[in-house]
Amino acid sequence: MKAIKDSVHGHVRLGDLATELVDTPAFQRLRHIKQLSTVRLVYPSANHTRFEHSLGVYHLARGAVDGLGLDADTAAHVRAAALLHDIGHGPYGHQTEGVIRRATGRDHDDIAWLLTDADREVCQVLERNGLDPDRVASLIAGEGRLGDLVSGELDVDRMDYLVRDAHHTGVPY
Repeated sequence: MKAIKDSVHGHVRLGDLATELVDTPAFQRLRHIKQLSTVRLVYPSANHTRFEHSLGVYHLARGAVDGLGLDADTAAHVRAAALLHDIGHGPYGHQTEGVIRRATGRDHDDIAWLLTDADREVCQVLERNGLDPDRVASLIAGEGRLGDLVSGELDVDRMDYLVRDAHHTGVPY
């Protein structure tokens, strides 16, 4: 178990699978993608990244699955989906989605190809740890009984970015 200090949630505890996923190049690139894109030009302290946000989403998902009393396998899939939900984001976040969609035919949250391609390290880490990459991808897409927890109207993604963005912009929430 590793702990990473987070400005919003305190210490985020990472299990072995989460640590392996965080160490992949696909996840590490999130360190360089700003959560609020060009908003930081108006609010200089709004300089936080998709990396930090994804750790926060994972932290909230851990609490949710613990509270729901899910079986270990289901809980592991939900935690992995929460952690990986933003690995498809390009630079400048949502502002460049139209350009990326025109160039690739994909949206930032259409990431099944990143998770299920056996040549990609994320897929290898998931499979090595007994997780089904397709199941993780479907949770990120909001599908299934627990898909709304990861991608829904009141999901762990939204729960994190609302408090995180408010914290870093200094806007009361």
